Amino acid sequence: MTANQVFQWPDGVGWIVLSGGREVASDVRAQALSRARSHGGVAYIGLDVDDDEDILEDMAELGAPTGYLVNIMTEDDETIRARLAEAAVIVIPGDFDLPTLRSALLGAGVAGLLAAFEGGALILAEGQAAALFGAAVEFQDGSVAEGFNWVEDSLILPGVRSVSQSALARDYLGSRRVRIAVGIGDGSALALGPTGEVETWGQRQVTIALGQV
Repeated sequence: MTANQVFQWPDGVGWIVLSGGREVASDVRAQALSRARSHGGVAYIGLDVDDDEDILEDMAELGAPTGYLVNIMTEDDETIRARLAEAAVIVIPGDFDLPTLRSALLGAGVAGLLAAFEGGALILAEGQAAALFGAAVEFQDGSVAEGFNWVEDSLILPGVRSVSQSALARDYLGSRRVRIAVGIGDGSALALGPTGEVETWGQRQVTIALGQV
């Protein structure tokens, strides 16, 4: 477990990059590409054959290496893990229905992401997809599910410029359901690196609140 004074995340030689939103996202994507290892392509998580077209175009303009879709709805577990292992960068877009994305990633998807990260891949989760990497995630209908807990004991709030203004954060911190809440504004990202780096990218609108000990 990699740790600093605030964050804890899985051991690995890759990067975890949680982006607050896709508006003005190119700066974050460009920085992600600059931190990626030199070998491997860009894998785009998708639920349908056409899901990667817009991102592919933007990433190509930024100089990304060859990209390919990993369809986590239709491909078998072995194929999902193998194709993720080949990637230098794995992009998880934020425009999917969040409960559907979470359900589709559970199992081979999450295992493949973790193995890729441990091996040096950069994982870029954009928009609402970033929320899945906390300990808990609340859906639009108000229901709550367990997150993947890569950022241990946290609540990740994409699209939130100031976490102090979030009623959800106050509720979760006050009830001690999480230890830390992180707000990540549009065009901004929280980046966690292999030797304990904690960086803010893009517009750098990242705010943190800690719960009571």
